Amino acid sequence: MNGPSLSGALCTFLRVLGSTISGPHSAVLVGGDSPMVGERRDDVEAYGAPGIVFRPRPPSTPTGESNELAAEALSLRTPDGLQPIAWRDLRWNRRFPAPKPGTVALVGYGGGFLSFDDAAGGASSKATLYVPYGRSDVDGTATKAMTIAIDPEQESMMLVHGDGYAIVMDKDNGVTLRGDDSTWLRVGKGVVEIVAAKQNLRGNVALGSNTAAAVPLLPGPSSQPTPSVFFSPT
Repeated sequence: MNGPSLSGALCTFLRVLGSTISGPHSAVLVGGDSPMVGERRDDVEAYGAPGIVFRPRPPSTPTGESNELAAEALSLRTPDGLQPIAWRDLRWNRRFPAPKPGTVALVGYGGGFLSFDDAAGGASSKATLYVPYGRSDVDGTATKAMTIAIDPEQESMMLVHGDGYAIVMDKDNGVTLRGDDSTWLRVGKGVVEIVAAKQNLRGNVALGSNTAAAVPLLPGPSSQPTPSVFFSPT
């Protein structure tokens, strides 16, 4: 087994000051210092959770505050230097400030997250993918967000655009395609409902329960049959 021996290793904290990507495996290497004067580590390959690849942001100071925030790692002091083994970055917590009991979330620096919340009774999980965008030029906060939400308790799925467009599926209403509060199309079992202030249909249109027997529609008593609208009296 390659790598430094951990026998007799002591723990300390490492404040990450920078990172880079290097080597044949494109590994993320971090560097920083510890509370011990002069103790520093550069370009160390960081350990993390299985399947999770991340590169910490450089230290930053939140708008209107004086304290600088940075990624921090609990590190083992080995003969080769500090080796990070566990991480935290309070900027992630600020982006996801109120998790419920039982919540598990993967949170990004930009405020996007994938979260799993306990449903009623804890028998299943609600899943939410939230992606903010449209940053304000004033304070950098998001003005819009796109969301995918799966709720087994309500047996529903929802895809929402930042401008209000949405596709919703649930056990009672079927599939709803929404343009805004007064524009939608709903497809349920045996029913299609269309609500809009303006509706345009292009191409041939057949109306009635027996469209195979439909004939050209007469708009009025003296009108010519239409070439594209057909009506079945049965």
